[in-house]
Formats: sequence, C-alpha cells, structure tokens
Amino acid sequence: MDTLAFEEACRRVSEGKRLVKGIGTESEGSVHAVLKNYFETDHDSQETSVGRFIADIVGENGIIEIQTSHFKNLREKLRAFLPVAHVTVVYPVFTNKRLVEIDPDGSVIRARRSPQKDTPYSIFREVYQISEFLSDSSLSFVIMVLECDEYRRKGENGHIGTSVIDRFPTRLVDQINIDSPRDWEKLIPGLTEKELISPELARIQHIPGNYASAALASLYKAGILDRLGKRGRSYVYRYRQNRAE
Repeated sequence: MDTLAFEEACRRVSEGKRLVKGIGTESEGSVHAVLKNYFETDHDSQETSVGRFIADIVGENGIIEIQTSHFKNLREKLRAFLPVAHVTVVYPVFTNKRLVEIDPDGSVIRARRSPQKDTPYSIFREVYQISEFLSDSSLSFVIMVLECDEYRRKGENGHIGTSVIDRFPTRLVDQINIDSPRDWEKLIPGLTEKELISPELARIQHIPGNYASAALASLYKAGILDRLGKRGRSYVYRYRQNRAE
C-alpha cells in the first residue's frame, strides 16, 4: 500500500479534467482510471492487446485487470491470459462514500455521507463466478479499500431522482493482497486450522450471511475447502491440507 502513489494517481486523473465538469465525458470511470495510474504510471503499458483481448495493464508483473463488478465477464480473458502470464485482478470496495448531487450543468447542489458501507467481503459475491480459476497459482487478487465521492446528476426533463455519473476515489484505506489460497485467511480467520460454517463466520466478522456463504462456497468450488457434512442446516468446511500450493 502506497498512499503517496495513490494520491499522485488521483491528482493525475483529476487534472485530466475528469472531476465535476469532466464527469461522464469519457467512457472510463474515474475509479478505473485512478487505479490504472496507481498500478502503472507508464501509459504505454496500459490498454495493451493480448491475443484477441485488451488488458488494462501489461508490465513486468504480468497482466493486471481492474474489475469493479461482473467477474463473470472475466472468464474468457482468464482462459486466454493465465496460460501466458501471471494475472492480478484488482477489485475496489468503498468503505465510505460522500454522495454529491450535481445539476445538469455540473454545479454541486448538495453533498452528504452515504449510510451504506461496503466491506472487502463483497469480493466473494464476484469470485464465486470465477471459482474455477481460484486455485491457479498464476492468479492473484488485490482488494483496494477506498473512500470516494459519488457524483449523481439530478433528473432532467421531468425525470424523478438522480443517476450515478461517476465515482472519484478520495482516500486509500487499505490494500489486501491475495497471492495464494492461504492468503484468503486475511478475510477468513482460522481458514487453514479449523472447521468453518457460514453463520459463525458472519457472526465473528460482522458481515451479511450471504457474504459468508459465498466466501466458503467459492473456496469449496475451487477445491481449496472440503465439505465435511452438515451442522444443523449449514455445511461444514475445512481447508484441504494436502492440496498443492
């Protein structure tokens, strides 16, 4: 985690006139742009062709793909990329958001804190969709825990409500690197040492039950966990000790 490099990436993107008046003028969102500049400052290494696909970054550390959601869209890329390079999937989560409402000409109307806070565990809703690749030693993940301003434009021509135009990162809170199956223990305490059930994981980590269920089910589908049966209505999981790392 390099907060100075992150702040520099934010500065580069904001000076590119993406903030407020530049919002919505380019197809790439500001979060994606900032993270690309954080992980690779050389623009020649960004948006690079690898076979029939375009990778966000191709550099000395392999391929980096920044994916905010819909990991199912990564399947074909991973099938193409993993045999030829190490792949790191970068996933941003927003632990705090400031909601900034703007009018059609880009002027700020009001700003307030969002009551909604995401957690790193939301990645499991996504990795479940690519669980077939989780045991591949050439695949890593980086969870970027961020604060951001979320810009919303007030409805026009009689439309009610607001629509999200862009999100701009304002602070790097944490960076969680998952470089091997054992590293999921950073999110699942006791992963390699004890039996696990989703209700207990949800209670200990103060996360929604569906996040906990998705976490254990993802690692089971990947062959990282074994199912030992049921305890009540919940499956019991244990780390597969004899698996190849």
